[in-house]
Amino acid sequence: AEIPAGEEIKTLRTAMGLYDRAVELGLDRRSPIFALGGGVVGDITGFIAATYMRGIPFIQLPTTLLAQV
Repeated sequence: AEIPAGEEIKTLRTAMGLYDRAVELGLDRRSPIFALGGGVVGDITGFIAATYMRGIPFIQLPTTLLAQV
């Protein structure tokens, strides 16, 4: 799923949409989530990975210097 950039996107509404998409795709406890983007993308994706089904694999592919730290 694609999410727009910006701190204002880090909301529970966005998280719910991503949970719904994970269910639609049939993700299970072994399915990794990839975060390709900057800090906001990594933050929201990391939250989803940590809380979906009590935690699933998370792979971050940062595209900005700040996201790498």
